[in-house]
Amino acid sequence: MTKKRGKLSNGEMDYIRQNCFDLSIEEIAEKLNRTTAPVQRFIDKENLKARDLTDHEYMLIHLRERYYYKELQKQFNDAEIIFFEHQWIDYFKQFSEDVTHTEEMQILEVIRTEILINRGMEDRQEVVSNIERLNRLIDDEMDKPDGIQDPNAIASFQTQLGALMASKSAYINEHEKLLTKKERLLKDLKGTREQRKRRSEDAKTNFSSWLRQLDDEEVRKREEHNMEVNRIAADKALKKLAEYHTFEDGLVDQPFINADTIDMNEDND
Repeated sequence: MTKKRGKLSNGEMDYIRQNCFDLSIEEIAEKLNRTTAPVQRFIDKENLKARDLTDHEYMLIHLRERYYYKELQKQFNDAEIIFFEHQWIDYFKQFSEDVTHTEEMQILEVIRTEILINRGMEDRQEVVSNIERLNRLIDDEMDKPDGIQDPNAIASFQTQLGALMASKSAYINEHEKLLTKKERLLKDLKGTREQRKRRSEDAKTNFSSWLRQLDDEEVRKREEHNMEVNRIAADKALKKLAEYHTFEDGLVDQPFINADTIDMNEDND
């Protein structure tokens, strides 16, 4: 059979991603009816080292394939992206990768908030450094003899210092708001997961409780009666659907066709 040529399709690329850890390059190429060259090139391009990826590397590839990753690259600098990747992986590991879409969006917002907190702390530290620098300049100028002091310089330094103090206060307020937001987001995330876990446990409990109730003979007889009623009703409905029906376009046929309804009509004939 002639091997396929040309660019790999999206389906072929997905197949390589999903199977490069379990199949050899030759096996993947054979399955796709390709030579090994395009498969190897794609693995190298995507940094998919067959059979050699750690859990961290695999999750990093998964994150970078997410639809929102390109937007993150526009929003954050390189250092912040590295921080985001580490936090994202840590959260997913914490939850054993059992994360719903809603929970993933909550994790996304938590990490965004953490980055903004870090960014604010860095900016605040720069303000603090500038405040210390201006205080030194003012002290140096004030230590000079009266005839040498520059009142205009001192006034300028004090004006700048006042602006920086106001900026520092604003950073503190913003920092507190972001911390409150992060706390709320984490609480919401915890609540979402606990509700999901509780629903799962309730479903198990309800089924187990129902099975225990069947130990009671009266309950068991009632359930048997209900099941028999449902069976009879289902049989009647199936027979009705097996009957020939004249549709609006004049076609005469069975509304529901399968092996059972065909056998019914053959028996009637």
